[in-house]
Amino acid sequence: MSRLYIIGNGFDIAHGIPSSFENFRGYVEENDNELNTLLEDYFDVEELWSDFEVTLAHIDIDTIIDDADNYLESYGADDWSESYHHSYQNAIDEAVSLVTIRLKTHFVNWILSLEVPTEPVYPIDNDSKFLTFNYTTTLEDAYNVNLNRLLHIHGKIENTESELILGHNRPVHIEAARAQNNDEDTDVRIAEGNLLLDNYFRDTYKNTKQIITDNIVFFTSLRGVNEIYILGHSVSNVDINYFRIINRFVDNDTKWIISYYNIDDLPTLTENITNLGIETKNIRSITLDELG
Repeated sequence: MSRLYIIGNGFDIAHGIPSSFENFRGYVEENDNELNTLLEDYFDVEELWSDFEVTLAHIDIDTIIDDADNYLESYGADDWSESYHHSYQNAIDEAVSLVTIRLKTHFVNWILSLEVPTEPVYPIDNDSKFLTFNYTTTLEDAYNVNLNRLLHIHGKIENTESELILGHNRPVHIEAARAQNNDEDTDVRIAEGNLLLDNYFRDTYKNTKQIITDNIVFFTSLRGVNEIYILGHSVSNVDINYFRIINRFVDNDTKWIISYYNIDDLPTLTENITNLGIETKNIRSITLDELG
């Protein structure tokens, strides 16, 4: 029997690690009140903390531009200063940097602060293959999983310089802004500001297709896997490309065992799996406590 474990954040939470985005919200509120206020200005905060990565694509561009307009001085102003050439762009850059730099810095520090268990909780076969979406080292520390069997698809926390992949899956661009930039009458400051906003979507975009290409050796190694355990992952749309590529390489009769925490979540979870073309006869649902 060849087995693959796909590990999501619910697995860490089941080990007592406070690693939900709601926990991250508390960390931000406690450590950076100014950032927390800015997030409330530029996002629907309830959506942000309940569906963090997806909501990154829905930053309030209109509010950012309205705030920056206060720095868009007329070229004919009596008190004109050379610094006014950049004030508008700087205001936009500061707004988008709160997510691309400041929030991500806090995210890394928060992950580093999480205490990972060193003893196993569930019966995991550590001779299997592992694909984890978590940044923590739970599999290595608690289950002694060898690194040559394990892929941290979005990076692993090691220190403050760790490159962690976090973002939405919508290649969003401000098409109206791009068109405006081609207008010869457009104020150069506004054109540069539009490019900064466009870069925000690029910098917060999780390019799953490129990530798959970069890790194709792991995915091709899944040929012959006949059991897949999805533990603590919702098979959400933001990560669906990974599940598509896995399904492409494994056999049609591979068994998919999906863990759930709340029974109310099971229909959506099952639908997400069947939408991949996996037959219901090959799908079984369990709780983590039923893992064996």
